Amino acid sequence: MPFRQVAVVLLALIAILGAGLFVLSIGDDEPDDSSNVDVSPGDESTTTTSSTSSTTTVAPITTSIPTECGATDDIFEATTTTVVTTEPPADEEDGDEPPEEDPIPLVPTLSLQSSLSTVGLDEVTFGLTVDQATQAAGTPMLNCEAVTDCYRVAPEFAPQGISFVVHEGTIERVDIVGDSPITTRSGAGIGNTDDELDGLFGDRLERVDLGGGLTDVIFVPEDENDNEFRVAFTTRDGVVETMRSGRVPLVLEADPCG
Repeated sequence: MPFRQVAVVLLALIAILGAGLFVLSIGDDEPDDSSNVDVSPGDESTTTTSSTSSTTTVAPITTSIPTECGATDDIFEATTTTVVTTEPPADEEDGDEPPEEDPIPLVPTLSLQSSLSTVGLDEVTFGLTVDQATQAAGTPMLNCEAVTDCYRVAPEFAPQGISFVVHEGTIERVDIVGDSPITTRSGAGIGNTDDELDGLFGDRLERVDLGGGLTDVIFVPEDENDNEFRVAFTTRDGVVETMRSGRVPLVLEADPCG
């Protein structure tokens, strides 16, 4: 091969190799978007933030609440918070804020040893508002039905089978049902017989035949201050099945809110 042809071929090969190296060098100089990210301070469009949120689960507290304020064996679950009461703040003087009072927690007072009387159940007496009854019982009063002019409430932390009738904004009747050991101050309660009631109250009792073996045995107090109140025992075949106390006429009605 003539020398001129050899020289041309060599020059062509050198030119091809040079072009390839040039292309490779350009590719290496281009930035890699996947590895090199320029994040400017305060540039929210290129800054990714991550946050961790925590969820607090409130465990339900199992509480015994009478079904429709009548049954005694149903268990309801309810998330409960501590209920506290505070005294009203003192009047502000010269712009000074009144001192903060420590909350006073409610302490349940109704128990298996509670006693029924012509004026109420322990400290929950007739004529109290629901808020006042809550303070007296040391426990929230749970609505058993929609709030109207007449409805029932049940104490949240108390023996089963207790319910109160709220009439025109105040407690006016209490019912005791089920196998409750609660008795009157004289010791009369569920499970007593007609003869035992006669032995305790004598001629202060009145009877109303309800039919079907049911009788209302009604205690009429002697004290004139209590003459608008009654304690009634409903007996079945001569044995007390339920009892109640309250203001006339609500206490004498089978369905006081009916």
